[in-house]
Amino acid sequence: MASVGLLLTLFLVSGVSASESDTGASAAEPHLARELDTVLGNETARLRPLPAGREPVHIMLDLRVLSIMDMDEKQERLLIYVLYGQLWDDRRLSWDPAHHHGVRRVTLPAEKLWVPDVILAEMVGYEEPPRSAQVSVSHLGQVEQWNPRLLQTSCPLDLYNFPLDQHTCNLTFGLLTHSREEAQVDWTPQLKEGWREWDWTFSMGEWEVTSLTVLPFRQITWSLNNSAIRVQVTVRRQPLFYLVTLLLPSSLLLVLDLLAFFIPPYLKQRLSVKATIFTGHFIFIVTIFTFFPPFTRDLPLIEVYLFCSLGLLACSTIETAMLFQWSNGRSGWVSDNIFPGFSRLLGWNLNKTADLLDEGPGWGPAAPDEETHALGVLQSRLAQVRRNLQQLRHEKDRHAWNQELGTMLDHTYLYLHCIALVTGGAILHTQWLRGP
Repeated sequence: MASVGLLLTLFLVSGVSASESDTGASAAEPHLARELDTVLGNETARLRPLPAGREPVHIMLDLRVLSIMDMDEKQERLLIYVLYGQLWDDRRLSWDPAHHHGVRRVTLPAEKLWVPDVILAEMVGYEEPPRSAQVSVSHLGQVEQWNPRLLQTSCPLDLYNFPLDQHTCNLTFGLLTHSREEAQVDWTPQLKEGWREWDWTFSMGEWEVTSLTVLPFRQITWSLNNSAIRVQVTVRRQPLFYLVTLLLPSSLLLVLDLLAFFIPPYLKQRLSVKATIFTGHFIFIVTIFTFFPPFTRDLPLIEVYLFCSLGLLACSTIETAMLFQWSNGRSGWVSDNIFPGFSRLLGWNLNKTADLLDEGPGWGPAAPDEETHALGVLQSRLAQVRRNLQQLRHEKDRHAWNQELGTMLDHTYLYLHCIALVTGGAILHTQWLRGP
């Protein structure tokens, strides 16, 4: 019972002490509020703080990228959503925590005191007012303000390596109305320890931020006498969608074109397949042209590759059409002028069959009687049949030589075609690895 009474006594004493401390804290808060209200009620609170020795006000900036909202390639604009913070000293808002029960930080309305007018130099659109109208003030007079900002900034783009393109956009923050003698901006000290540069990667849909770099010197903006600092944001495009959409179908069509070379060039099915592949690739390029961003400088390398592959398919179709006419003997000019030269180069004797046409019995002397005359007519007709057969044989051999020569030329073109494809793919891969 004695122990229970002792515990009850301690509980009551502690309750009384707690109630006294709460009463003191609640009494201290209105007292601090009256002091700050006196300072903020004066119009001088909206004037620039005057540090000791008439030194300029030092404004420390910080930036956290939250999202890459959009990249307008045509207008060369970057829409980025950031969390922007700034910190400065205002000794007029300081107090002693010991006189106010340890209160070290309060929140005040931003319109009641001076706030630096830091703006973005590359801003190309209208910026909405900040959502947060509050600032955090410590007992040392340090004022800290964080606001989410939607920045639409100009950013020069180079789409030569699309879709593996990477761009560096400048964000120059500077004071609008205050000179260097009145206020100066700088980056937060905790980020200076890494020499103002830190690499990090996070994905935001189509784009990802790869690095943020603060240049280690002050920047010149609209005024030579205003203080500014520049942050470089490096963004990179996610290439998987474009690689699958652009390169994969084109590569499959090129593979089909190579497989079509297994069909002999003298068959009309080969020409039909080649024409179909070329038409499909042409329609494919016209269809996916909307996926390409509008470019203002150099033509993107992938577009050059696709158009060159279309040109190779066109050359392959033309080559098939020419060899089809050649191999089937449908071009008399080629058979009479070009084919004999190739035949002599390859050592083919085209006159052997022609010489055989002149061999064989002639008409013979005139027969004195009818039997001899009938025998002469029969021999003449047999000779004519023989010449016709030899002519057919000659045309058949010539057609076979045409097909053989066409196949040889087709194989030669196939090697050149493969070399062109491999060279183009190697150049594309090398340029992408080299990067911007």
